[in-house]
Amino acid sequence: MNALLYATCFADSSSLDDVALAYGKLIQHLAVFKGYKEAFAALKLAEEKFLCLSKSQIQLVKLQLLHDHALHTGNLKLAQQLCDELGVLASSVTGVDIEIKVEASLRHARILIAANQFSQAAAVAHSLFCMCYKFSLQVENATVLHLLAEIHKRSGNAVLGIPYALASLSFCKSFNLDLLKASATLTLAELWLSLGSSHAKRALALIHGAFPVLLGHGGLELRARAFITEAKCYLADSSFSVSEEPEMVLEPLRQASEDLELLEYHKLAAEAFYLMAIVYDKLGQLDHRGEAASSFRKHIIALESSDIEGSWRSRFLSYMLCYSFVVHVPLEALPSETHVDIDCDIKAVKISGWATFFVDDG
Repeated sequence: MNALLYATCFADSSSLDDVALAYGKLIQHLAVFKGYKEAFAALKLAEEKFLCLSKSQIQLVKLQLLHDHALHTGNLKLAQQLCDELGVLASSVTGVDIEIKVEASLRHARILIAANQFSQAAAVAHSLFCMCYKFSLQVENATVLHLLAEIHKRSGNAVLGIPYALASLSFCKSFNLDLLKASATLTLAELWLSLGSSHAKRALALIHGAFPVLLGHGGLELRARAFITEAKCYLADSSFSVSEEPEMVLEPLRQASEDLELLEYHKLAAEAFYLMAIVYDKLGQLDHRGEAASSFRKHIIALESSDIEGSWRSRFLSYMLCYSFVVHVPLEALPSETHVDIDCDIKAVKISGWATFFVDDG
């Protein structure tokens, strides 16, 4: 809001650099809250307006935007190239351009997480935490601790991730970082849920406590994660009946899928449609089940087409089995059949009370 006000009311009386900074903030806001289509349209206008600035804020925002988009669409090779370009913008002098150096390291760690290289991601995060501690970057410390919790969550080591999430929450409370606190609370809820269905109610209470900030101030990705985790908490709770209250699960999944499609976040969107297919199968709504399965397949294909190395399928299926889809859903909450939608070439496999979907190579 401040950036919009500045760009609208004070553009004529401000320096070109200051106006470019305001435009950059607006573009970032559009990407987070409206998706990449609108953000890239605004970026194109800004590039034309600030063409005379050789090293403007717009160029930095462009790299950030392209990197986020590459990560969401699954193009890790491009994401790494953009991350390297971002790092080059920082001075080699110690203590100079520290914000850019921190951001480049954070982005590099997220690429490693997406590639399932968790030990390397943790090493980058630990090194970054030491640098932030050295320069007394307290807000960045909270962010790095949150990142370490995310690394352990994604690697399936929830017990190790919980202390990092709690430490991040402590920093957030001390420095009144409300949105980061809500994000860390969501991660903590995901960690608890990954420990088993007995923790579903605890996780759900954490999410609902953070909902006012997450839904009021969080972007598309954060909102979608919250909705998906809420749905998984209900499905993992043995006292919850999908047949009696299906909208308690379906409505947040619909919201999540809409937000994620704006972001082109194929992996998480596939998860949302996967869960929707489970619920529709339980309800016997085969047409809706087929639509959800078809959307799941669409996002899997999109991941494969954007994956330069051709390894997205194996990474994604590993992710499904190892963490994200392992919500310990009781068998009675899963589809009663062994297939979701043959017409869409998507099948379901029950494994020790869990379920996963995969695209049939045949």
